[in-house]
Parts: sequence; C-alpha cells; structure tokens
Amino acid sequence: MTLPVVRPPTSSSKRCSPSAERSSSFAGSVRSTPRFTPTPGSRARHGLGAALVAALLGLTTGACGPATPPEPGTVPPPTGLNQISPPKPSATHDRADAGAAPIASASATPPAPPARFAGADFPPPSYAPLHERTAKPEDGKWEAIPMPHGAKPSMVISTVHPHPVKGFVFVKVVAFDRRHLDLRLVAGTQEPESKTVPDERRPGLVPGPDQSDLVVVFNGGFKAKHGKYGMLLDGDLYVPPRDDACVVAQYPDESIKLGSWSALSGAVDQMSAYRQTPPCLIEQGELNPRLDSEYKSRRWGSAVGGVQDIRRSAIGLDASGRALLYGFGDWVTPKELAQAMLAAGAQEAAQLDINWSYTRFFLFDHPPGEPPHIRETIIPKLKFSKNRYISKSSYRDFYYVKLRPEAKP
Repeated sequence: MTLPVVRPPTSSSKRCSPSAERSSSFAGSVRSTPRFTPTPGSRARHGLGAALVAALLGLTTGACGPATPPEPGTVPPPTGLNQISPPKPSATHDRADAGAAPIASASATPPAPPARFAGADFPPPSYAPLHERTAKPEDGKWEAIPMPHGAKPSMVISTVHPHPVKGFVFVKVVAFDRRHLDLRLVAGTQEPESKTVPDERRPGLVPGPDQSDLVVVFNGGFKAKHGKYGMLLDGDLYVPPRDDACVVAQYPDESIKLGSWSALSGAVDQMSAYRQTPPCLIEQGELNPRLDSEYKSRRWGSAVGGVQDIRRSAIGLDASGRALLYGFGDWVTPKELAQAMLAAGAQEAAQLDINWSYTRFFLFDHPPGEPPHIRETIIPKLKFSKNRYISKSSYRDFYYVKLRPEAKP
C-alpha cells in the first residue's frame, strides 16, 4: 500500500518549517501548512436561526467512467497499515488530563441496528482516477483495514490524487460500513468553547462503556472562534447554530443526515446531536458552486496570506447512507477535497477541521488485559500520545467509531 515519496518543490514559498517533507505508507508525501487564519467571511453571524482522531497543538504552524463494483468479499485482504511507534509526547501535546469520569454520548443506549441498508453494497464501488498524469496504481481501489477483536470487515481505504499536475497532492478516503459501525460525537474539554456547559459534562474522553469496542477516532470541526459553527450534544447547546452552515446531524435511531442547516433545521428537535461546518462541499451529488471562486472558497478556511492548498479533512455519506466516508487530504484546496470525496462516492460532504495541527485520524488496538491505545495513524508523523481519548483528554471535539454488537465474531 506504500506510495512512492514524491516531494514537493523545495523552492515553494509556502514551506515554513524544516519539517515540511513527510512521507506516508497510508498516504504519499505530505507537506505541512501555515497557521490557520479565519477570514472575514468566516466570522460568525450566529443566532437561533432554528439553528461529523487527538494530540493537539495550540494554533501553531505545522511544517508549512467508474469500474464495476466488486463482488462481496473481493476487497484485498488486510495487509497492515501505517505501523509506527508513537513519538514521545511532549507537554504541548499532553496539556489536558483525564479529569472527570466519562459520560455517555448521543444515543448511549442504541436500538437494534436499522435494516434500512438492506441491499446496499459495501465496500463502495471502485472508481476511476481523476487525472491520468498524477494517478497512482492504487488510486480508486478500496483496500481492507484490519479490524479489532476479529470483527467483520467493515473499513476500507482508497487514495485520490485530485490535482491534474501536482502528484504530491492526495486525499485518503476511509469508508465505514454503518451496518457494523456506529459514529459518536464527543465535546472537548475546551472546544467548542461554551460558557454554559459545565466542565463535568465535557471530559474529552471516549465514554468508558464504549472503549472496549473503539475502532477509530478522527477530528471534529473548527474552533468556536473560527466561524462560531453550532454544536449540540446530549441536550447541551455548546454553540448556537448558524443559518448558512452545513450540518452533520445525528438522531436517536442512529440515522445520520448531512446537508445545509436550512434544509435540516426544521427537525432540529428530533436531533440527538449535531455539528456544524462551513457550507457543504457536496450536496445531493453536486459540488458547491462557491468552490469555483477563490474568494468565496475562503469560507472553508485558509492559511496565513490566504493560502488554500493546505491539510484538510471531510466527512460524507454515499447515496445509500450505508457508507460513512472520512477524507484526509494534504496540499488540497477546498474544491480538490470535494472532488476527491465525490469521486469516492460521497453524495453529501462537509469539511471538518483543517491544518497540520488539527486533522487527526487514529486506529486503536486492544491488547489483552490492557486499555485500548492508538495503534496507527492515517499518515506518518501525526503526533500523539497513545492513551489520548482513553485516559488523556482531548481539548478539541472529536468523532469516534465503535463496533456494533453484531459486528463481533
């Protein structure tokens, strides 16, 4: 699965750190990005308009047609992912401690898994590379990710190279089978910032009852000050919703909807949790037209000086709703991220957090007789402490994916 390292030009004006070059067994080469700076358009106008993986640094810079769907069981066998040893954590990375005991997240006592995905295929169909010049052999092909506890195969990963010329630009897309996996949202100890939610209701940890079934953690959305995008969880309103945002909405029956707030807010009283993001990247299978404008695309965030080809993440759903998609891209613009998610099968997609310090994706291991800990990262050199989210709190909000009971052998 290892991609050849294709290093970006060393003369790039965007390179701002000696550690700018990064290679990946999951990904390809990675470059780091400058500090995130909210643009004027990202400053919130928020109100009740009737109102989705982390060792995190402060706001610092990092290093600056489709193929025939595979038959069931034809996904390549697990080959292992990015097997690396975690770096020694620093005080910067471990600024938050466990604190209060975990509390239940949305839908703590889920009903029986819905039958609505009957007939929907998983994994998603393989897909054609976007550009012949920058395509790699693995582009568009889904490869199985090893599951904990010998669980049913329920995760696959593929690669997209969305730039027509720059081969070092990539997006890794992970697909989760929602028949066997469940998505949960957790508030960080500090983010989203709220003056009304007490500290004991935001321990920044995967709830204790779910830790034994934990599969993956990935990052949530922007800090509250970077757009004031809304969040509701367990009855607590952390940040009021914006009328012009996209939203990842979750419901007590474990269904998930992703779309513009204006389209989904009419049923806000039925939501068990929601996390808002900048405007949807993809809605009903169509790219957001604002992505074509360099000025309008600043709504999705940029680096110092307005640089937009940075590290970004996204969440999406396929047409059936069975495949939940997570995208992790480096050197990508908002439009390239959206194009990659669309190619991988997303019919709805929202951008999550951005920049080198805040995009996180971790897979967990479960050693016998020990607490779970981070096993692998989606690309190398994502800094972390292995007990993050388990006994060491995250100050940022995050999503986690856990096994459903029927997924276990």
